[in-house]
Amino acid sequence: SSQYLASPRLAPRLERPRHHCWCGNLVSGLTPQRLPIADMPRKPFVGGNWKSNGTIESARELCRSLTSGTAAYRNKVDVVMCPIAPQISIVNKFVRKSPLRVGAQNVSATGEGAFTGEISAGQLKDFGISWTLIGHSERRTKYGETDEVTAEKIAQCQAAGVSVIFCIGELLEEREAGKTDEVNKRMMDAVYSKIKDWKKVVIAYEPVWAIGTGKVATPDQAQDAHAAIRKMISEAVSEEVAQSVRILYGGSVTPDNCKELIAKADIDGFLVGGASLKPTFTDIVTACVPPIPLKTPKFGKVSGVEPAARGVNLYAKVVKAPAKVEGSEDLMELVVGDDTGVVTVSVRDDRAKLCEVGKTMRIQNAHVVMIKGFIKLTVDKWAALKLADAEQEVASVNEKKDISAVEFELTKD
Repeated sequence: SSQYLASPRLAPRLERPRHHCWCGNLVSGLTPQRLPIADMPRKPFVGGNWKSNGTIESARELCRSLTSGTAAYRNKVDVVMCPIAPQISIVNKFVRKSPLRVGAQNVSATGEGAFTGEISAGQLKDFGISWTLIGHSERRTKYGETDEVTAEKIAQCQAAGVSVIFCIGELLEEREAGKTDEVNKRMMDAVYSKIKDWKKVVIAYEPVWAIGTGKVATPDQAQDAHAAIRKMISEAVSEEVAQSVRILYGGSVTPDNCKELIAKADIDGFLVGGASLKPTFTDIVTACVPPIPLKTPKFGKVSGVEPAARGVNLYAKVVKAPAKVEGSEDLMELVVGDDTGVVTVSVRDDRAKLCEVGKTMRIQNAHVVMIKGFIKLTVDKWAALKLADAEQEVASVNEKKDISAVEFELTKD
């Protein structure tokens, strides 16, 4: 690889430790290592359960609306929509160029064969469908789906490589009897032995009394249930799995109540029913986009400025006033420094007026340019330049070490 190296005529050869990049982090001189799964953030997930609703035309209109708003959450939130079985193929076509994915609402507990009316996990996979719901309360309460049946369905999906949104949750009388955790534990205990790959499982906690009723568990109630489920998984499987598995909330989720819910630590997204049939479903998805973390910029020393560096942040005192660059209408050059050395800075005339000798400047996001082997720091329109606060004042400047007086040349390792 090519590197800029100081010419031995004017300065010793510059040696720097190599930098390895892993998972977006820079680690100087270290062997790259993967982050433990438990330390990785859980990517938000939103599922849309269309239930037994819609026509091809209504599905077309809904998909047109939903695909127009994907830019706000692309690569930030996983979104899976579950239409009725006859619409799966056509909905897949409607959303094929978007980040939206299509799943099934149900899957067979058996494989292929003489099972009239059933669709196996292997057939879903063959059809290009990689997600399905299992254990929804309406399947449990209206069609007699037992814990044993949900376990077999999960086993079938694991074998076929189909990912599962596994639904659990208590009835109103069970909540009123204080049995929420007991019910959720029973449903979870039934499936642990069937799950070999937890990366293909998402848990959806849906208190049955809140599904389609307009009643919603308060954010604190939902958080308590989610935290308890995560603890159950930790005790039954491992802490690593518990911290990495995504747990969704479902139960009359709307654009109005989702923000409070997603703010809770153990709520990783939603399984949405009726609201997923409306264009405002996109509002629920975008509410799950993680906020961009604000980072305090790190400021270095003048001696740390390297050829081809970008994003340079310095506190440095002006030691030579700005002077116009010959042949330029508004480009000025000045010299700034700290206790490690000085460097020449290029800046436009309107901003150079701030730079008075003896003043300490806060330079942020500057970059280095090389002219005939010598480097200068450039403060362009993308960089910030202002007077430093009193606590950042540079006390002394080492003017004997001029970074811009060192000649560099491009060499090959």
